[in-house]
Amino acid sequence: MNRLLKAEWYRMTKLMRFWLMVLVLIFFSVGVPLLNKPEDAGDFLTIVGSDTAMLMIVYVAMITAVLTAIVFANRTVYYEVMSGKSPMKILISKCLVIGGTVTGIVSFGYLVTTLILGSIKGYGEMEDVYIRLLLFFIVILHSAIVGVLIITTFRSGIGALICYLRFMILDTVICSIADMLFQDSPTKMMKLYRWTLMGEPIEIFSGNINGGMVAAIIFSFVVETLIWGGLSYIFMKKRLYK
Repeated sequence: MNRLLKAEWYRMTKLMRFWLMVLVLIFFSVGVPLLNKPEDAGDFLTIVGSDTAMLMIVYVAMITAVLTAIVFANRTVYYEVMSGKSPMKILISKCLVIGGTVTGIVSFGYLVTTLILGSIKGYGEMEDVYIRLLLFFIVILHSAIVGVLIITTFRSGIGALICYLRFMILDTVICSIADMLFQDSPTKMMKLYRWTLMGEPIEIFSGNINGGMVAAIIFSFVVETLIWGGLSYIFMKKRLYK
């Protein structure tokens, strides 16, 4: 497993596109919110939750999808299969290296910026700042891993389309329905938001931290990961281990 992880890391970091994507990630995660001149760390996170988090979730998913697709386009996955690695180990290595690295870059950017702003300007009225950040990092990890697993499931252009539909269309439609149905009841609207990746950051940075929010974030992450992971395993076993 260690060799598989090292090989995955080596392939990824040798790609020029990876480093370009890293720069864009840093810009969108930190640069764009800072352009709005937040008054303090709490205001910075409020801007993230209301303005840039949705785009970041989509971008993270698309980056991990692209990096995973390159593995199949270069056919390097066949070397892993021929070396006797199981489908489960291959899937886990890609989720850990690709999904984990992208999540780590984004999380590090948000964490450092929050620490610096907090030490200089304070945290404003926002409470439980770092618990909120931790929950947001889970949402980012959710997006990153699902992006990897969708591509390992379909391995073609349709995978990119499904990834786009999953993150841009499905969640947007659900959030729009929530806006229409519960515009006079923000509490009910937030309860529906918490079940979508697009809506979760809004509740994380503007609502109150409670058990229902935490349970919904973790539950949706685990369930969707298991669903796409199961599909990826079945399709990989069928196509590569004949």
